[in-house]
Amino acid sequence: MSSKASDLGSGVLLEWKNLTVSVRSSEKRYYGRPGHQQRKEIAILKNASGAVRSDNLVAIMGPSGAGKTTLLAAISMRIGGPTTVHGKVLINGLYVTRTQMKQLTGFVPQYDIALRSLTVGEHLSFVSKLKNVGYAAVLRIVNELGLQGCWNTRIQCLSGGERKKVNLAGELLTEPDILFCDEPTTGLDSFSATAVIGTLHSLCTGGGRRAVVCTIHDPQSQVFQYFSDVVLMEETGTILYQGRTADMRTFFSSIGQSIPDNGNPADLYFQLVSPGRIVPARPTDAEDAIRRQEIIRKAHRENVARKCLMTRYHQAKLIQRLTNDRHRICWARQLPLLLHRTALHGLRNVWEYLTVTGIFMFTSVVIAALYFEVRPISQTAIQDIRGALFLMISELVFTISYSVFYTFPSEIPLLRREVGEKTYNLSAYYVHKVLFSVPRAFFETFLFVGVICAFVGFTTNFGTYCYMATVSGAASVLAMAYGYLLSCTTGSMSMAIEASNIIFLAFMLLGGLYLNLRAFPLLKYLSFFFFASEGVSVYYWLSVDAIPCVAVRPNGTTGTVPAGACLSTGIAVLEDAGYATSYDALRLNYAILATEILVVHLASYTLLRNIIRKAGFY
Repeated sequence: MSSKASDLGSGVLLEWKNLTVSVRSSEKRYYGRPGHQQRKEIAILKNASGAVRSDNLVAIMGPSGAGKTTLLAAISMRIGGPTTVHGKVLINGLYVTRTQMKQLTGFVPQYDIALRSLTVGEHLSFVSKLKNVGYAAVLRIVNELGLQGCWNTRIQCLSGGERKKVNLAGELLTEPDILFCDEPTTGLDSFSATAVIGTLHSLCTGGGRRAVVCTIHDPQSQVFQYFSDVVLMEETGTILYQGRTADMRTFFSSIGQSIPDNGNPADLYFQLVSPGRIVPARPTDAEDAIRRQEIIRKAHRENVARKCLMTRYHQAKLIQRLTNDRHRICWARQLPLLLHRTALHGLRNVWEYLTVTGIFMFTSVVIAALYFEVRPISQTAIQDIRGALFLMISELVFTISYSVFYTFPSEIPLLRREVGEKTYNLSAYYVHKVLFSVPRAFFETFLFVGVICAFVGFTTNFGTYCYMATVSGAASVLAMAYGYLLSCTTGSMSMAIEASNIIFLAFMLLGGLYLNLRAFPLLKYLSFFFFASEGVSVYYWLSVDAIPCVAVRPNGTTGTVPAGACLSTGIAVLEDAGYATSYDALRLNYAILATEILVVHLASYTLLRNIIRKAGFY
């Protein structure tokens, strides 16, 4: 074990004093004098004080809703969301900020914190680079946790216990002296749970001399024996006992609770704080209740005092470690690493992407079949060509915009985790997502438009095809930006889709097929349908010099169209729809389009940041 694991001296001491955590009541109840009223808050953790030192493996136990995870998040200073925290947290006698706490400690949530398509080696390599940790440290942690055999195995193929170890390995790369684990045995069988807790125990008792604090729900006896200390919480959010595991039986005897000699100790202690427990009859004398509370408070004070007196630490080493933090890289290095990771994740799911793209391209074949060999040879064909162009644009931008709705909602747990731990900046994550999606939008657009142009016969000029595909691709990028905006506004894929149905319908009406755009000289610029529809129309119709003034009747015969109703040139068709009639006019569209893409993405990023802050990091 590296000597850096003990940089804070011969030991580390974590203390928390009078921690109280409150959340706003869902009921709109207020208190205070008129004009200065505040919404009533509910305390979910009350006046918690305690201490943890090196070599301690601490279990926070209690019934569901007792506040185990709240206590863990509060003492690790990683609690977020709409909560109010009062109290102090100290490391080695020094008050620390939330940012400093993250530098000195590690936090392992109960859910997976890795892209499941990556291998163990790839995931840890990316994490080590983002945290500026050398490759030698990665190999050492892998050997320490026994992950050598699954180095080249994808995370989705690992067992539950192995995935927990992979999560743990990512946190141990920065060699924290204090490690927090939220429900490390959740979803594991007894063998895997024992193996995971045994690994945590070895981290405490080995050369690293770490302190590990876990929340755990009703552990088995093989697991419970590994814990050196226990924090037992009641359903009211208060701590009934905290101290050494070996002293629990004596403590409960002192407050009149007898503990049987047989059975799982954890089950017996858990029954004492369960909501449905049967409480033996006790004297109702007020002095007896006061004596009981005094015994509890005295035990708490003695536990804290014992740990403070037994721990040797150096504050100077703590300050030095905070000032010399090197486990963070600059924004410019974060971006290519995130792009590389996402590209590798995409390659691992390439068959899924090819399947979806194949279905998408089948749509272009259907459109091409419906409008096969349509030519501007009559006034009737004008409507057919308008419909084909608009249907091509509609299918394209709808499909590409909908493809991003699942992006942020599905990745928010991982994003909250990695941004919360300052592994990378949220802005770097957002920019890499946009940069990764833009080439995809243009690639799919050129394929989609190419199939339709080839079979419908819109153009035989390769340059015209490129212009039509380029303007459609640019509009698709704006459609993706609106998809990101709706996804970040609602935070839910289903809500984003429901909202898009209304908004995109309005945008479609501004596309030029259903409404004359002269009535909406400014509002039309909000619609990505307009940019794409006007662009492809201009590039197509300006190459059409003459259109016969004949129309095909329903019986198949032809007739002459009066001169006043005849659209005899491509420019006349553009004027009739309210579109531009020159290539130069499209330059303004491109400038507005680029500006709008930037503005929508800035708004999306701002909303995403608010979602992350409001939801908290865990």
